[in-house]
Amino acid sequence: MANGMGSIFVGHSGLKASQDSIHNVANNLANVNTPGYVRQQVVFRDARYSNLAYSKNGYKKLIGQGTSIGEIVHARDIFLDKAFRTENGRQSYYAATYEAVDEVQSYFQELEGTAFQQILNGDKTSLWQAFEEFSKDPSDMAAQNLVIQRASLFASRSKALFKGLMNYQTNINIQINDDIDEINGYLETIYNLNVAIQGIEAGGREIAMNERDARDYALDQLSKFGNVTYEERTNGSVYVKFEGELVVSDVVHYEMGKKTDPMTGYITPYWPHLSHEDAGRYTEVFDFSREICTAFNTDIGELKALVQARGTTISNFNDILNADPDKYDASVGLSIMQNTQAEFDQLVHAIVSQINDLLSPNKNMDELLVENADGTYSIYKNVRVLDEENCCVGADGKLPPQELFTRSGCERYRKVTAYDKEAGEWRDYYMYNEEDVNDSVSVTLNNGKTYRVFNDRKEPKATTVSMVDTTDMKKDANGRIEVEVDANGNIIGTYETTTGGTTTTSKGDLKVSGEKPYCPWDKPGNEKYTSQKIDGSWVLNENYHYDTSKQYTSLEIEINYDLLTNITNLPHKHEDEKIAHDMAINLTKLWDNATISINPRYTQAKYNYSDYYKEMIGEIGIIGSLYGTTAEKLEATVEAVENKRNEVIGVSSDEELTRMIKYQNAYNASSRYIQTISDMIETLVTML
Repeated sequence: MANGMGSIFVGHSGLKASQDSIHNVANNLANVNTPGYVRQQVVFRDARYSNLAYSKNGYKKLIGQGTSIGEIVHARDIFLDKAFRTENGRQSYYAATYEAVDEVQSYFQELEGTAFQQILNGDKTSLWQAFEEFSKDPSDMAAQNLVIQRASLFASRSKALFKGLMNYQTNINIQINDDIDEINGYLETIYNLNVAIQGIEAGGREIAMNERDARDYALDQLSKFGNVTYEERTNGSVYVKFEGELVVSDVVHYEMGKKTDPMTGYITPYWPHLSHEDAGRYTEVFDFSREICTAFNTDIGELKALVQARGTTISNFNDILNADPDKYDASVGLSIMQNTQAEFDQLVHAIVSQINDLLSPNKNMDELLVENADGTYSIYKNVRVLDEENCCVGADGKLPPQELFTRSGCERYRKVTAYDKEAGEWRDYYMYNEEDVNDSVSVTLNNGKTYRVFNDRKEPKATTVSMVDTTDMKKDANGRIEVEVDANGNIIGTYETTTGGTTTTSKGDLKVSGEKPYCPWDKPGNEKYTSQKIDGSWVLNENYHYDTSKQYTSLEIEINYDLLTNITNLPHKHEDEKIAHDMAINLTKLWDNATISINPRYTQAKYNYSDYYKEMIGEIGIIGSLYGTTAEKLEATVEAVENKRNEVIGVSSDEELTRMIKYQNAYNASSRYIQTISDMIETLVTML
């Protein structure tokens, strides 16, 4: 009888196990479309064995007590999980980069229905064709008008294209902001799930299945933004590193911060918990000094690709002039947007400058002694003045001649009275206003006071500055005070400050010393900070990299308003007709002259305008093709890994229905077994 009851228990265990297995299958089928759900599997184990008796040899005679469900586990492959997350992040990097390159290409292929190539050197609507007509008869008003019209079109298209690139930088910046918010959301989710899993599994009686599914899903989503590594600890928590920094543990999680450039609004991701914001020291999330390649796993993450593609600033031709190739590649060249801006602006700058230099030519002077309005004198070294003997004039016959393209920040020339050594007399010169951004730089001190610093081009140039304080510094008759600095960085001039109605005369108490803050994006001649330290605060160049008002850049060029109102003032005549003829012919030859290098990496190769443009577009196309092909291949890789992973973790309706039939048959078998044992016991009882 006892054995009979034991047999019923065995049958009951099979019945219960089959019933629970059917329930597990039903749960899988119910979640077949649930995002992040991982298929659950039942793991069976033998029930405890009983000892019936001992054999003659002394061995125990054991009999099984049925079966039970040992545990329900996720059907996961940790290696496939890691492979998917790594390749997902890598594909996201190349896809985001390709999207940026593709967007850049679209700006040059077509702009408001007119391809920029046609504006540059097309047969019918190009600037070159206008100068071709002009060279036939410079005095022809129709030809003059055509030059001004085509130049206007060239200037407007150049500005529109450059602004389009800037606008796309802004769009990328918005996406960067959104990505950081998403990342912080996933980091917080993972941390909260860590806490929940610890609480549920602390007793060792329950597995937090739903919470683990949600955490794995969050890790999947997080992996597309950057290089994510993780490790599960014995307490069930997952420690997560993002770009090598621990950001989630079982006790804490750290958010990613947003460092915003006050001039551009560009966001740079950084780690607040590793930074000293008060001291201006930030630990940025991404280290772009490392080579970007698959071998180092540095080509992973959409966020990294976006930051890299956007760059840190707005570039122009200054970034290419006299730039070190390695430094260029590490900063400007790293960003598709900055690199394109710099190369395109260099083309525009070359065209505009060379056209203006023919219409209004200059000559070099080693030294120029100039009489100032206040009766003092200044000596200028290595300056350029209007070459009056070889310049043409417009119909008005006035000097200086009208330039075709103007810049918003200053006139082309400044009329000065200077000493002519050869003639031994004082005369008027037209001194060319250089494009040097350091001639006038707006700065703001950390104390909030605003100054304008003037490099007066006096000797020694590096030690004489003039400051205008808009608040509490008393100004002289010229609206500024002179401050002289000795070789040790001490103020040696006298200056006056006014505070609360009290005027104080000071000398030598402003120190210009200390270590300059490090700025990885500095370039020679346009540093982020001046080499001086005033009132204990480093001087930040507000116009750092952005003050192009004195330069012939894509954003600043305009058509000379005087020519728009009177086209006949376009320089076209000279008392020596050969000079006028040569000028007109040389304007057309500009398109044949190989004078421009693409960027600091290609200093040996010089191109004319057309070839430069083709080379620039070709370079963008090659980069786009490379990233596009790589992104496409990685998409196939991710899909293959995901399919393989889904074979393990995914719910297959057909497979689950097969399991249900198997467990149903087992359930029926256990039922029949119990019924058979029950019938046997009943028969035995009846016989007794």
